[in-house]
Amino acid sequence: MPDFENPPATVDVPAARVTRIVAVDAPRAAVWRCLTEPELLARWLGDIAAFPDGVAEGATGRFAWTGEVVLAARFLAVEPETRVAFSWAEGILSDRASVVDIELQDAPGGTQVHLVESGFPLDGDDASKREALRALAAGWTVELDELVELAEGLRP
Repeated sequence: MPDFENPPATVDVPAARVTRIVAVDAPRAAVWRCLTEPELLARWLGDIAAFPDGVAEGATGRFAWTGEVVLAARFLAVEPETRVAFSWAEGILSDRASVVDIELQDAPGGTQVHLVESGFPLDGDDASKREALRALAAGWTVELDELVELAEGLRP
């Protein structure tokens, strides 16, 4: 494990963007598996990750949190062990979908994960937008901590 805590996700209100960078004490291949194998995705991102055609560019499916929300998703980019990007929105994909872009890089002793979610269709004044983005950032802080734990546990 890293000798430090990964910082929480941050928000950029004018750009309507959430960003988080974490260090994972695991090889890039282990992190990649967590991003692209639906059964592993469901262990850190929601409770359900259903992608009948697998995780590939153009593939559609859904993420769900039991008793909460269901997000329809479409993979926009899948670059092996480098980058995965998808759009998602509650219920169905529409012009109100945001985009999650996750990039992997080698880092000393493991892998760096850089996540950016952008394109939120936020309404209201800056204070309400900031509040909504902070809630999303808190969610990514929890979810990526779960990714780190899962990927580090996959090591041989």
